[in-house]
Amino acid sequence: MNDKSKPASPAPTPGKPSDWAALGADVLRLPDRKLLQIYRLLEQVGDKPEISDAFEAMRPRLTTLRPPRRPALSRLFFLPAEDMLDDALHYTRRLNRICRATLSPCWTAVKEHIPAAVQQEVQREMGLIDYRDGAAIAVICEPLWQAGVDALAKVMAECQNNLKYKLNLFGRDEDVQRQLDTLRQILAVAVRVEKLKAALPPRPIIDLAESHVEIIRNNLIELGKEEAALTQPLLLVLASRMQRPGELLRMLGEVRLGGTAAEKETLTKEMSGYVVGNLLRQTTDFDRENPGITGDLSSLAAAAERLTDGLNSVNDTVQGLRDKEITSKVKNARAEIAHFVLKNICADVDKGLTEALFSHEGLPSDEEVKKAEQFAMALRRSSKLAGPLGIQREVAAKITEARTQVVNNTLATLRNAPRNRDGSMGPEGQRQMFNGLRMVEILAGSDEAERLFREWKSQFR
Repeated sequence: MNDKSKPASPAPTPGKPSDWAALGADVLRLPDRKLLQIYRLLEQVGDKPEISDAFEAMRPRLTTLRPPRRPALSRLFFLPAEDMLDDALHYTRRLNRICRATLSPCWTAVKEHIPAAVQQEVQREMGLIDYRDGAAIAVICEPLWQAGVDALAKVMAECQNNLKYKLNLFGRDEDVQRQLDTLRQILAVAVRVEKLKAALPPRPIIDLAESHVEIIRNNLIELGKEEAALTQPLLLVLASRMQRPGELLRMLGEVRLGGTAAEKETLTKEMSGYVVGNLLRQTTDFDRENPGITGDLSSLAAAAERLTDGLNSVNDTVQGLRDKEITSKVKNARAEIAHFVLKNICADVDKGLTEALFSHEGLPSDEEVKKAEQFAMALRRSSKLAGPLGIQREVAAKITEARTQVVNNTLATLRNAPRNRDGSMGPEGQRQMFNGLRMVEILAGSDEAERLFREWKSQFR
């Protein structure tokens, strides 16, 4: 709902918002298809106060239908850098990331330096395409991004030379210039960024097909021929979208870029530092957002796997660089992820598992059994990470402890479970035995579960 070309018919005067509210109420009585047609027509009018009442009246139906919304011009401007954005709470300085709090004052400043004709033409053409078509957006917004590069340079220069100007816009944040420069560099290759995003799998990119690898290589080579430095902003965005960014670093080592060997080595070091620093930032963020083990253990374990996978992917590149600073960052990141696993997954998982299965009278509910399985599976997944993270002893001890508690509690339950008239194990006991064996199978494997099954069947027949 942004400024765009005027509608064909004249709009009612701004002084009669009730007319627009009445229109919105009338539209609600229409079938979905007709309502969406009118929504698109109203949206083309732009973000004008006099039609806000109509949109407000239509909102309940729009919430259900969820039509694609035309992105605001400011959203389109920052679109190529969206993978580099962090909330203020999670923003890390000196990491080539951009704080979301910077965006609004940045747009306020740069739009004054972007020709009005460019802004209006982008808005007009955006009304003619599917807003989800990334390749089409890249073509339409190219003039906006090109003008944005020059506009950002002017804003940065003014911030450098006029302290009052900078303070009024951004406050005293000394990292703003770095953020603006990162944005400027990304906008310089914005069309390539958006076309690549449209051609590659959605984030997080787990696996790249050979065709995807070839597309990335060709873009790096073409940019490198223009200027080797142009590849860095493209690499920054791609690395932020990949689960295993080390694959991108290896690819960088294989392609021939313009410039000297020393320039390529510097680029590889800078990218390695960014990748490792970004993984470390994500670990810290996730740890802060999920204190203890009260949250979804599956999500915690998946996050630990993703971060460890990403860290493992950079090992070869980092070892080849022989850079003490980056090696130290890798070591610190590995220690942070290990701490995250031990604190958030392993700490009290045995108690949570035991409580879910055995802390009540009678059989646990299906929901409680499912919760116990999640505890056990998260602990088992942690064992697969223990080697790379150097926490084999701690995780193995926790698995043994959890298994012991499950076995002891299951035995105690079986001894007290009601028997059939012939003295055999009753349905409740059989169910409890099955639950216990399921946990043992997850924690210690099917062979151990099978051994216990034979032992318990013999003991409680």
